[in-house]
Amino acid sequence: MRNKRTGSVGQMISTLCFLGVGLWLIAEAAMTEGDPLRVFVLVSCAILSLSGALRFQIATVAGWFRPA
Repeated sequence: MRNKRTGSVGQMISTLCFLGVGLWLIAEAAMTEGDPLRVFVLVSCAILSLSGALRFQIATVAGWFRPA
């Protein structure tokens, strides 16, 4: 039986991709001037991407609130 704390290589790669894209989107939003809609969209996508990088931690916290 697999340990719940270890992930596959594919999970690690996708987590790093989510993290990298989220950080890149934040950097793009920080360099964007004069277009508030574009900044809003970039920051929104960055938050969603970073949430994807934290998906396993979010699932663990959500599991704490599930009724037994």
